[in-house]
Amino acid sequence: PEWICSSFSLTGDKSNKNGERGTEEVELWHWDPVKCIKDLISNSASRDKLAYTPLKVYKDEQRTNRIYNKMWTCNWWWDTQVQIETIM
Repeated sequence: PEWICSSFSLTGDKSNKNGERGTEEVELWHWDPVKCIKDLISNSASRDKLAYTPLKVYKDEQRTNRIYNKMWTCNWWWDTQVQIETIM
């Protein structure tokens, strides 16, 4: 994705001797997040590293010791998935 520059004015929280708050023109350089996600999904180098669903990984065959080593292996993702399904 290409870089996008957005310029805007910020007003500070401190006042000068006249009681006026200072302002400054700033630039925010960013990418379009939707284009970034599309690029990641379509990139063959990252395709095998992406996860779309939660996964429970266990250390043993009895499934008594879970492994939490990736975002999609934690309870948060499972809890969030249930909330989304409930809403829809």
